[in-house]
Amino acid sequence: MKFRRPPRPCPQAVTYRCAPAAVAAGCQVITLLDADGRDIGHLDYQVCHPCAAAHVNTIAIAGPWQGMGLGREALHRATDPWPGYAWTTSRQSADGRKFFAAMAEEMGTDFVPGAVGCPHISASPRSRTGGTPL
Repeated sequence: MKFRRPPRPCPQAVTYRCAPAAVAAGCQVITLLDADGRDIGHLDYQVCHPCAAAHVNTIAIAGPWQGMGLGREALHRATDPWPGYAWTTSRQSADGRKFFAAMAEEMGTDFVPGAVGCPHISASPRSRTGGTPL
């Protein structure tokens, strides 16, 4: 059962900019920008339609912006278009395990850590700065 909790109020406007994959099962990026256009976070992920599989490479939100539901919203934006797909994640930090456990409960989707779910997805996250990985 999937339900969506309302996010906590965010003190400033945040824009979500999506960059689609250039190749099949390639890296897609959702970049979070503050009101001044500064990069405050990102979600890098891949989706393979033939296998109905997807993989979260990295998710990072800058420290002052954590705990406001921004990572949650980014993950919903990535997963909502692909209901029923099997999602995996890269290995997770302690904070990441808590985040993905909460998201799995909320979304009714398992986020299997440390594995890539299909042969078309090669998890090679791009090096990024400006956030704390989950």
